[in-house]
Amino acid sequence: MIDRPVRELMDPTTPTVAPDTTIKDLVQLLATKNLDGVAVVDAGNTVVGIVTAQDMLFQEVEADEHVPYVAPFLDWMVYVQSLGSWERHIEKAFAVTVSDLMTTDVITATADDALHEAAKRMAKGGVSQLPVLEHGFYVGMLTRGHVVVALNRFEFGGKVT
Repeated sequence: MIDRPVRELMDPTTPTVAPDTTIKDLVQLLATKNLDGVAVVDAGNTVVGIVTAQDMLFQEVEADEHVPYVAPFLDWMVYVQSLGSWERHIEKAFAVTVSDLMTTDVITATADDALHEAAKRMAKGGVSQLPVLEHGFYVGMLTRGHVVVALNRFEFGGKVT
């Protein structure tokens, strides 16, 4: 178990985007910086969302979204998928700005959290990165890659490159 603080392993230079950033600018940033995602922050540097390459894949294929799944039942049509969920799919599929595409229920870590606890949050939440906060403000990004580097360094005695 790695009890080092997240601040020792996070990347404090990972860029962020504003909610009104265009999808074009987002794609350009992710592509040129070879990033899997970025935190979305407001003018006060507070995390309001996260947008990832997975969201971009979702946008690419969700435009093919069909009508919500329905099942006939006694002359009625029963929606198997909620209309609210379907509307969110459509909104993401045709996103123009980051705020249309981002996930707002963000799993985060604090700079003082133990890496082990942050890694558990990633695993349980099924996410590949966590925005890192200090006093409620964005200070960096922790990725699965950082966890692997820490395992190599602290658990298996690997060299730092």
